[in-house]
Amino acid sequence: MLRVVGTVPVTPRMLRLTGEIDVEHLPVDPSCPNQVLRLSPPADLAATATSGARPPSRTYTIRRYDEPSGRLDIDVVLHGDGPFVRWATAAEPGDTIPFTGPRPHAVPSFDGDALVMASDETGLPAVASLLEAAQAGLAVHAFVEVADAAEEQPIDTGADLDVRWLHRDGASAGTTGALERSVQELTWPDGRVVVWVAGETSQVRTIRRFAAAERGVARSDIHAYGYWRLGRSGSPS
Repeated sequence: MLRVVGTVPVTPRMLRLTGEIDVEHLPVDPSCPNQVLRLSPPADLAATATSGARPPSRTYTIRRYDEPSGRLDIDVVLHGDGPFVRWATAAEPGDTIPFTGPRPHAVPSFDGDALVMASDETGLPAVASLLEAAQAGLAVHAFVEVADAAEEQPIDTGADLDVRWLHRDGASAGTTGALERSVQELTWPDGRVVVWVAGETSQVRTIRRFAAAERGVARSDIHAYGYWRLGRSGSPS
């Protein structure tokens, strides 16, 4: 069980939930720059229309972790009215939620000549966690699509980071094409380029194909993760 310690808004549309786990039985590896927990909401919020259907669950990046206390932060994007948004916004200290994990997820190589990252806000906690672990001087070109300027977040990194925030300004998530265009229009770095992309599935697929077919990035250097699908229930709006 993850026990809630407190919550605080990071931006108007992202909530940081601080919880604690029993580190004696389920340690988090502090050396891994991106680990995730899979959370299952309480039964009263996970009810489905189909009898016997498996309760929904969601995977979240461990944004920060304090080993001595067993406390960790999870950033939740506040979109729609799904069971996790309802649970997180109503969570109070002492509340608990079942989880599995932690496990490493979506960790790119940092030993290339440059790293190109593209994500919407659903992958922003992972982007920030990874960049905090990137070595000093690594050339990173990052594109992050968010609702508007209020959703931009500071990113602490020793990497040589060029981050471009792409604002939807009222458009629905997954519909602007801004991430794909930004990557396609990038003056491609020289040498071995590692690509990391997350967000809406069709956008992720487009960028992955472009990197491989148009820029010649090796398959092993492309890390592409569809976090949600446009039009599917529970997806951002």
